[in-house]
Amino acid sequence: MTEKRILVSTDNNALSTFKKDVTDVCDRSNELITLFHAFQKWERIKTIEAAEELMSDPQKAFDAAIVRNVQVTASGLTVDPEQAALLFNVSRSEFLNLCAGLSIPDDSQCVPCQQVKIRKGKRVISLNEFNRYRDYLTFTTAGIFTVNTEAVDNSLDKFSTYATTSEEIERYALFNDLVQMLNRWDAVYPLSGSDKLEVKKIFGLHLSRGGEGDFMINPITLTKAVQSIKYQ
Repeated sequence: MTEKRILVSTDNNALSTFKKDVTDVCDRSNELITLFHAFQKWERIKTIEAAEELMSDPQKAFDAAIVRNVQVTASGLTVDPEQAALLFNVSRSEFLNLCAGLSIPDDSQCVPCQQVKIRKGKRVISLNEFNRYRDYLTFTTAGIFTVNTEAVDNSLDKFSTYATTSEEIERYALFNDLVQMLNRWDAVYPLSGSDKLEVKKIFGLHLSRGGEGDFMINPITLTKAVQSIKYQ
C-alpha cells in the first residue's frame, strides 16, 4: 500500500542552488580535464579514476605525464619535470598557475592558454568539491562528465517537507481549515485592515494582497508546525 503523504512546502531556493551546484561541479570537472589535455598531448583522461587523480593533485598528474612520455635516459638519474618541460616547450608553469587561479599576462606567448576556458581568479576544482556531488555525475566513454538527471531528480524530495503520519496530516488540515474559516468569516463579517494584520500576526499567516485580501497559509509557519511533530 502506497504511503499517503501531502506536500507541505518546498525550499525552492535550496533546490535551485543544488541544481546549479551540480552543474557547476560538472562544468569545472570538464574544464580541468580540458586544461590537462590542452597543455600536454601525450595522455588523455579516459577513466574516472584518472580524473580523480587529476583533481586530487593536478601538478602530480601533469608531472607524471611528462616523466612517462619524455624519453630522456641517464644512468641513475630521474627526469626533472620542470626541466623536461622547458626542454620540450611544455607550458608547465602556466598550467600550474591556471590551476592555482593565477592570471596569465595578456602578452603571454602560451598557446594553450588561448585555447581553454579560464575562470579568472578561481582555482580548478578539488577532489573534495567533486566528491560532494559525484553521485549526481556520470563519467562517459567520451572522457567527460555529464549530469545524471535521474539521480538529481530522485534527490529533490530532500528539499520538500511532507505530512505523512496521521498527526502531521491532522496538523496540515488544521491550518487549511483555519484559513478557510477565517475567509468565510471575513466574507460575512468583513474585518478591518488592522484586524486582518493582527490575525495574520497571531496565526503566522499571509494575506493575498500584503495588508489586505484573503488569508493564506504561510508555508514557513506550516512547515515549522509539521516539523515540530516530525522531529519531536
